[in-house]
Amino acid sequence: MNVIRYGEKFFDELEVQTLHRKEISAKAELNQISSSTSSNLGMSVIRGVKNGKIGISIIDSTEEEKIKRGIERAAKLAMVNKKDEKWPGLPEPGNYHKKDERTGEMGEEDYFVNLITLALKDISERKKDAMVVGAEAGSIYVKTQIVNSNGIDVSQEDSVSMFVLVLMARHGESVTPSIFDLDVTKNPKIDTTKVIDSCLTKLEHAKKVKKADLKEAPVIMEPFALGEILQYALLPAFNGERKVKGTSILGDKLGEKVMDEKIKMIDDPFHEKSVAKLIADDEGVPTRKNTIIEKGVFKGFLWNHYWGKIAGEESTGNGMRSFRTGAMGIGAINLVIEEGKRKVEDIIGDVKNGYIVSSFQGAHSSNPDTGTVAAVANPAFVIEDGKITGSTVFMLSGNVYDLMNSVGEISNDAKPVYMISRGMYPHTLFENVKIAPVTR
Repeated sequence: MNVIRYGEKFFDELEVQTLHRKEISAKAELNQISSSTSSNLGMSVIRGVKNGKIGISIIDSTEEEKIKRGIERAAKLAMVNKKDEKWPGLPEPGNYHKKDERTGEMGEEDYFVNLITLALKDISERKKDAMVVGAEAGSIYVKTQIVNSNGIDVSQEDSVSMFVLVLMARHGESVTPSIFDLDVTKNPKIDTTKVIDSCLTKLEHAKKVKKADLKEAPVIMEPFALGEILQYALLPAFNGERKVKGTSILGDKLGEKVMDEKIKMIDDPFHEKSVAKLIADDEGVPTRKNTIIEKGVFKGFLWNHYWGKIAGEESTGNGMRSFRTGAMGIGAINLVIEEGKRKVEDIIGDVKNGYIVSSFQGAHSSNPDTGTVAAVANPAFVIEDGKITGSTVFMLSGNVYDLMNSVGEISNDAKPVYMISRGMYPHTLFENVKIAPVTR
């Protein structure tokens, strides 16, 4: 707290967040190891308030003396900024959940190099024509501490490991689309087998190219594909800042049915399958389980401290800081869609004619203000009489709320999706989805 006492000479209120990030990884490209890296990053974000004027400073160090110099720079910035007439003050300490004792585990560079080497060998022995376009295995460890002049002093650790694989193969005069899968775990002892099995199976299907000749069909989205659509078309609508500013399509829908009744959606940092059980958000407010959708009914927005106070609400523990700008936003900590009861294989077996999608291209261009979606499903796979028979590409366009109101079934195999946003998503079957073929 020395930096807080120092900062009180310049500010009425002061907040300092420090971050230490360590990353270890090995990568492969074009069937061979391309690199192995180990990096350490330390940085701090200072946010100070004087007479309602806010100054923010970002420094690439966690050393006390450098933080003090950052406080001085933030004070100079605050002097020339306009007063925020709505400033509600910084948050105060709360009751924090028990820390996750599993954090801090990381593999070594040699371990991940060996893991990738064995994966390359396994793939080459099983599929001679498979090309490893890219593969990566590694661990990320992050430790943060948030202190402020209202008495908050909370630190936490977060570590995850992952294996990502991208394959292609030549068939005739053409090549398959990129086949992708990943696994995210808490333990660095990653089992690559299920990712390799998944990619090699999809690779064989990808060689049998078929036209997407159905204009309307059941579509199963794999967890990663579903995460892409939700991240860009739906999640921003849960943001309390957007409600205050009138840009959330759900602004006046509280308590109304907005999705199929099969949907239960919660922001749950402490879910049993979560790989990142954070006890505090980036303002030091305790995280908590927040129900967003219950039986299709919209139950509530996500708030940080600032926008919650302005709206007359309390923070839901969803303050998220940009370490690029220092700005405080709002985001889900670990968005969970509640699982169904059946295996995805059984759900596929009930589809007479339809598709299953691994990922989308262009999902980032969705409009969350309206829910409009336009994205290319690639790779996608054809389902005929309950079996996957080939690959295809098609355009999915429409509205995310129409999509979420056409849920046919949800699988029992939710898995972490860490690369887009933190979440736990199952395979989800959507009925009567309008699609259009894409020439390739």
